[in-house]
Amino acid sequence: MRKLFLVSLLVFAVACNVEDDGITSNEVKEVNSMTTIDGCSVYELNFGEEGIISFRNFYDYLEVTVTKTGNLDLNNISIHFTKDENGFPRNGKGELNTSKFTYSENVSKGVSEVTTSFSFEELGLSVGDHIYITAAAEFGSGKNKQVLFIKDEELVGTSFYFTYQVEKFLNYAGTDQVREIYLSEAQSVPSWDEVRKLYANMLDPGVPKRAGTYNPSIWAIIYDFNDPNRETQLGDYITTYTLGTGECSDSVQLILRIVPDPL
Repeated sequence: MRKLFLVSLLVFAVACNVEDDGITSNEVKEVNSMTTIDGCSVYELNFGEEGIISFRNFYDYLEVTVTKTGNLDLNNISIHFTKDENGFPRNGKGELNTSKFTYSENVSKGVSEVTTSFSFEELGLSVGDHIYITAAAEFGSGKNKQVLFIKDEELVGTSFYFTYQVEKFLNYAGTDQVREIYLSEAQSVPSWDEVRKLYANMLDPGVPKRAGTYNPSIWAIIYDFNDPNRETQLGDYITTYTLGTGECSDSVQLILRIVPDPL
């Protein structure tokens, strides 16, 4: 599904955990691992043959996914974000100190994929910013325990960062919404297009009202409302409005709540 820039990584044998390990090079190198998926930029790199890490931003947060692809268990993930090329934390020996990374968490045994998100607010980011990222992951146990740092095989040294540009997310669908109308109002809506407008007008300001798709469709909602087998026409009529496709899509839940007419 994804087109990759394959990136080799150096394997470090460890005797303890990822917090005790570091990168010995004093020089951090850069690699470009960006590709375009469904119209959005995705940065994806390999942890050798053991895993894949991907980065992409949505409307106001950055999403990171690590997936185990090899035979060794995924134990720990450490990721660091910085706006300063010299902002990667190091220990007294000049090695990268993963325990001081922005994110460093253990992974429950048997978990093969971890997705976490970082808000623009907590990272101090805005659309258009460039940041520098590096990452490490621990796999295996005992003599097979390994810490993999992302590394480009053509670069000298034992560590690298890559540059990430925060892009405007074009398919932002807004926030979930609920709207109440009386039963008599619902029964008097004259057409499919007017039903569509009921839902479209729930969307946040600025969200395109005609570019997305509804699931279930507007027709399906109308048929459901008019189903003679329904005990009542009261209740929630829920649809999901989606902008974009695939990994570059965003969705919002719209609830039209039919309530009894006032006495």
